[in-house]
Amino acid sequence: MKEIQNSSLPGTRGTFGYIRETLEPDFTLANWDYEHGYFDCMLDEQGMVYLRLPVKVLQGELDSPDAWLEMGTPFVLKHVYQTGVEEDIGYYEPVVSAVMNQFQEPVDKDGEVEDRWIRLAEQRVRQLEAIFE
Repeated sequence: MKEIQNSSLPGTRGTFGYIRETLEPDFTLANWDYEHGYFDCMLDEQGMVYLRLPVKVLQGELDSPDAWLEMGTPFVLKHVYQTGVEEDIGYYEPVVSAVMNQFQEPVDKDGEVEDRWIRLAEQRVRQLEAIFE
């Protein structure tokens, strides 16, 4: 895991509906409950490297369009999954691999994040900062 430093996103507030619509289709809500969650953007084709934007609920419940959220510090996360599973069932497409990976336990939940993914994530964060200004 690698935090994206010097971002203006932490502390940004908005309704769940506004934030979700602004982030779609690149980001999806993941690992959430009614008090906090994450918007994830897949950075690689294998579904192992993600830009993750944490949000916490200030008022309401996370799945409600009018719930007020506050963003946290974005970070890059890399999950290293077992290989060979998709080959065993006859699928080789990266998208199918990513779908299969979501049901597997990662071999390493916090794999080392290479510089290229950090640079790509920083570019995405700068784009988001311009949108949310």
